[in-house]
Amino acid sequence: RKFKFLVKWEGQYVMAVHKVSSITKSIDAIDWRTGGDSNFGAKVPGLTKWEAITLERGLSADAAFQKWMIEVNRYTKAGGQDNEAVHNFRKNLQIEMYDLQNDLVMTINVYNAWPSKLTIADFDAKANELAIEHIELQNEGWDLTPGAAPAAERPASV
Repeated sequence: RKFKFLVKWEGQYVMAVHKVSSITKSIDAIDWRTGGDSNFGAKVPGLTKWEAITLERGLSADAAFQKWMIEVNRYTKAGGQDNEAVHNFRKNLQIEMYDLQNDLVMTINVYNAWPSKLTIADFDAKANELAIEHIELQNEGWDLTPGAAPAAERPASV
């Protein structure tokens, strides 16, 4: 099941994130032919692309997403500069997935993420729903780290 997970950045868990979407990577295929053989081609891997990742949570008093977006706004208002480090808007984050027994199944490590879109909830007094906050994160890649083997697959203790 995929409903138990935590998102962590800067060593701390993000409060109440209930959905993570678009963990997607693709590699462009490049057509290639050898010099003297025009009848047959091959495909070779080209540029790797990572799709933006979306985090969703109920709107709360925790302003972490808004503060992160403000850091990006400061960078763009300054016109960018050679030393991005002073703006500190890129973050490495971890998305941890757990099984029903709360054992860590896997961690998705996301590198150099930064928010490109922040949507605060639709406000509709007639709606019977929660106010949801969405943040879209650009990133420069991710990888998977497996967790512990599930209990059913672990060797019996002696």
